[in-house]
Amino acid sequence: MTVDLIYAQDLALAQYGAVRMNEYYVSQYIDYTPLEHPRCGTVLAVRQNLLMSGNNPWVVVGALDRAVSFATDALQLHGLATRAGEVPEALRASMLPGRRLQHEHSMSVLQAAPIQLASGSSLCRGFFAWFEANHPAASSAADLHFVDRALALPEAIGFVRTPTEIREGSADTLFSTCPTLASLELTDSEADEIFGKQRRNVEREDGRLFSFFTGVNRHVVFKAKELQALRPHGHLLRSGDHLVPDERSLTSTTWMAGVFNSLVTQGHVGINRFLSTTRSYLGLLRSGGQRIFVERPDGYVLLGMPSAYEMSPNACRWIYKHDDGLIQIRSWAPMDRHELNLSIDVVDGAPCRFLISHHVAINGDDGADAVPVDCSQDRLGVVVRAIADSDVGCRFPQGFFRIDATGGTTLESVGGDELLFADGCSRRQPFLALVTVKTTSAQFRITGHLIPTADEPTATGTYAADEIKADRFWSAIVPAQLQPAGSATTDDVARLQEIIPWLAHNALVHYLAPRGLEQYSGGGWGTRDVSQGPVEMLLSLAAWAPFRDLLVRLFRAQNADGDWPQWFMFFERERDLRPSDSHGDIIFWPLLALSQYILAADDASILDELAPFYHSAGEPGAETATVWGHVERALQTITERKIPGTHLVAYGHGDWNDSLQPVDPAMAARLCSAWTVTLHYQTLTALAQALRRTRYVERAEPLEAEARMVHDDFQRRLIADGTLAGYGYFTADGDVELLIHPSDHGSGIHYSLLPMIHAIINDMFSATQAQAHVEQIKAHLLGVDGARLFDRPFNYQGGPQRTFQRAESSTFFGREIGLMYTHAHLRYAEAMAHYGDVDAFFLALQQANPVGVKALVAAARPRQANCYYSSSDAVFADRYEALAQYDKVKTGAVPLEGGWRVYSIGAGVALRLIHECLLGIRRTKSVLVIDPAMPKSLDGLRATFQLAGKSVRIEYRIAARGYGPTVLTLNGEPLAFVRRNNPYRSGGVEVTMSELAARLVDGLNELHLQLA
Repeated sequence: MTVDLIYAQDLALAQYGAVRMNEYYVSQYIDYTPLEHPRCGTVLAVRQNLLMSGNNPWVVVGALDRAVSFATDALQLHGLATRAGEVPEALRASMLPGRRLQHEHSMSVLQAAPIQLASGSSLCRGFFAWFEANHPAASSAADLHFVDRALALPEAIGFVRTPTEIREGSADTLFSTCPTLASLELTDSEADEIFGKQRRNVEREDGRLFSFFTGVNRHVVFKAKELQALRPHGHLLRSGDHLVPDERSLTSTTWMAGVFNSLVTQGHVGINRFLSTTRSYLGLLRSGGQRIFVERPDGYVLLGMPSAYEMSPNACRWIYKHDDGLIQIRSWAPMDRHELNLSIDVVDGAPCRFLISHHVAINGDDGADAVPVDCSQDRLGVVVRAIADSDVGCRFPQGFFRIDATGGTTLESVGGDELLFADGCSRRQPFLALVTVKTTSAQFRITGHLIPTADEPTATGTYAADEIKADRFWSAIVPAQLQPAGSATTDDVARLQEIIPWLAHNALVHYLAPRGLEQYSGGGWGTRDVSQGPVEMLLSLAAWAPFRDLLVRLFRAQNADGDWPQWFMFFERERDLRPSDSHGDIIFWPLLALSQYILAADDASILDELAPFYHSAGEPGAETATVWGHVERALQTITERKIPGTHLVAYGHGDWNDSLQPVDPAMAARLCSAWTVTLHYQTLTALAQALRRTRYVERAEPLEAEARMVHDDFQRRLIADGTLAGYGYFTADGDVELLIHPSDHGSGIHYSLLPMIHAIINDMFSATQAQAHVEQIKAHLLGVDGARLFDRPFNYQGGPQRTFQRAESSTFFGREIGLMYTHAHLRYAEAMAHYGDVDAFFLALQQANPVGVKALVAAARPRQANCYYSSSDAVFADRYEALAQYDKVKTGAVPLEGGWRVYSIGAGVALRLIHECLLGIRRTKSVLVIDPAMPKSLDGLRATFQLAGKSVRIEYRIAARGYGPTVLTLNGEPLAFVRRNNPYRSGGVEVTMSELAARLVDGLNELHLQLA
């Protein structure tokens, strides 16, 4: 017989803590270089491009006889088949792909030459790995001498087979031996019966139902789509309805493929873990989080891939249609109680026994350590405590989590990992297993008791009652209900309306429970992030009290030197968890957010609020100042950071684009980011405008004078030959070398999106310059999926860093490296609205919307339709292919995957753009700003808002341009307004809130807008 021997090793070449933080991220920096050796055939040289304690670990892996093919990522080996419980895809083929893939599941896979094995005979084969602690250079053919050294070792020369030891006692578990329940596809009539007949934005492929939206904020996905989507469908649940951080809140991540709760936390969403994380989206690990086995006549089966999966903002439902009936699972987080509920119902079929497994992570390292669960059972349920010397145990000595059987559920047994091992013996693994009697219905409740919750209701509500409350909450938080006027725009508007509540959900997760579906480590606020996404969401909601709370937390995190850390923890308990440095743009964001608050809320009193600067010894030793004192400290620091002879601040450790952190520390002091300059100017002008409404009015003029000098240097030094550069490098003699500019022959990259669009947003261009740069963006920076950061990728040469860090070391062509970062694209949309290109603006909004994206972006691969994607990733195998074929991205010839999900400022930004730029409604305490930017195709659109406590329906009548209101009528009577200035187009208008409130009536008010 012919035997294929395949060797697979999951390589990280990274420090343990880095790996456990996020395997996907670590994989994005591992370089695989296939090399050919005369004796061994293909060998894989593997380099970790991220520095680990100052080193770049490296290994070469090969076969002792000869390898004939290879793979470099688990995606090539498993495909999406393992997720559905099937045999890995590559094992069904005769050969491994033999092609490098640099993706997010780093794995060295080698296929040895086929072995002819006669009956009764045996052969001995082996593989080797040679490790180097530091390999500064890129992998190359010169590294083959390490292979020769490995083959010269006695272990390689004298390799013999040793007898296999037969061990008593199987370590098989239900996870390794039980099949998954074979779920069947639902017919259309069955789907109607379960989910109702109302279907919106239906998605089909090859005649099969993929997904649809239904009811009040419900999204239904079918098995057929999940089996084709690279990133599996998942959802984040968060208890409570507060718009300020609440340490009592519970957070959980659910996944379509049978993960009913995972990464369950209370308070801090990274540290305070109860249940573990799901660490692979390929289905490689089956035991993480909460899983359910159902007993069949021939034994247990695992509930994995369902027939359908339904999501609402606070709940999920799994439908398992199988040969003997139908099982329904629900998981939900109430708005009025901090708990997570799980219900199991046999909708059709005989009563079943259920085993619910919980991988408990309370004792640290996400449950990886062999530490049995410390639990006790009482009459209500099971109490789980942390061991004393764990992080959770030290932080909360009296704290615990509970799992209670509710709704009349009867448990047959409660145990640990012994209930999961085939031989019934414990291996001290941290599992808690609950086994029900045979039943058709069971319900469970998880509660966290790390933080006291005595003031909360203790009775568990029903799913139906809890969802009514959730629907009310999400309906109230959605800024507007849209009604298209004509069939030509019905689908566009419907898709936009559909995504709004999900954007609100994602924005609140990013703000109050900061983590994502791929970025599962979290728990802190990025200073830059929280000053944008949450701030802009709260602005669109006119939620002034939560906005003020956010700002006070921001200023309490400020360092005494005037700067802020890159990120910080917003609960007091974790106040000392923070980095020591930050990028050069970070210092501006809190000042800008403060200015936006004063201008919107008319609340200058915040400047007099006392707040301590951060001190490592705690508040008793901290310096305290008013918020205005904090501002002055920051402004002084900004002044000290100017490049000598200019009014431009130095780049420092980087700007918004994390991929462009300089390699040479000396470069940081003389490099200037044009985008940061636009932020500097925006901050100075906004702060001056805000101060003119306060008792600090005399401080406004110096800020305005400084802004003028910044603007002058911006125009003189960073624009050449009609094009704004991305960066300027100032030499010792005062000359400036422009980088990422048509004159930049070093990088070959000529256009940078961010500085151009922010210069437009902040009126830093003349009208002629703005027009020229819009033309450059359209000619060089747009793809079928939207605006891209640069006109081409950075060069990649195996991973060594020369000028910029991540841009030259990331092996994965996605996220920032893939150049289409969605929230930068949304800023492009904002720039187009401000500039007056309403068609480009509306198209950009649609491109960022995952609902029905395939109709707009034909190259888009199947992806989850109800969540925010932080990037659009062109499907290239590696950086070299991306560089060689990048032009194909712009034409749509390359497939596009959705990137990391949920955790981003973008969801909050998108909410504001819909509310303030498309519909043109910007609420402040004293005035209502009306400044829509709408294409002619939306003529007749109606939107219903709440203004001054009354319901108002706005009708938009559009003539030629789609901006600049010329006539306003409220309930048939003219409404006076004042025109706002815009250097690029006719500006929006202002109406005083007092006059508006006086003229609003009970019931529905009608506001008609005529746009020029």
